[in-house]
Amino acid sequence: MTNSYFRQLPILDYPSLANDRTSSYDYSKVKNIFKRSVLRDDLINDFVSFTEYSIQGDERPDSVAEKFYNDPQLDWVILITNNILSIRDEWPMSEPDLFNYLNEKYTAQELSYVHHYETLKVLNGQNQLIQPEGLWVDSDHTVSWLEDGMLRTESRIKLVSYQQYEIDKNDAKRNINILRTEYLSMFLEDNANIMEYKESQQFISRKLKKTENPRIINPR
Repeated sequence: MTNSYFRQLPILDYPSLANDRTSSYDYSKVKNIFKRSVLRDDLINDFVSFTEYSIQGDERPDSVAEKFYNDPQLDWVILITNNILSIRDEWPMSEPDLFNYLNEKYTAQELSYVHHYETLKVLNGQNQLIQPEGLWVDSDHTVSWLEDGMLRTESRIKLVSYQQYEIDKNDAKRNINILRTEYLSMFLEDNANIMEYKESQQFISRKLKKTENPRIINPR
């Protein structure tokens, strides 16, 4: 359990909000959810620190952590190193969840409607790129270029329905970066340091500090 993110959070001695508190001086100990680990800049800027990975099927953060770190409780490392704050919004949906999402958001007819048009890749006779793929364009978009002294004009686009747009958007979330195992201990050590409090007026210990109590009026 020691690797779970929640257990590593420091504690706040917070003015009690309980209805059965006996005085204004009652405090409750709660986890400081405002503390959040960050990835150090030298790791962010060093691409060799990471391995590119595509989330497979219905994999969740804990199963990815199990695959790479042999510890499902390091799922928070997967999330933090990819700057994912909301699993619901930033992690790819499973196939059943995506199916339910589409059926709740759209009718069957709406799913077939045109969401947008995208360019297809166009190369000239010398295999040089004329038009990249994936650009959003109008339905009458064309591309023109000179080849062998002649002007060529083509319309190379594809229709993307609302259904395909949602599928593509979900699949785009599958591409993540995995912090390599040789940097994991460094990251965990940095995280432990971040989770410790520094000395201040509220400081009690490295893992505990007391917040101000608005119910108590301090004399000036």
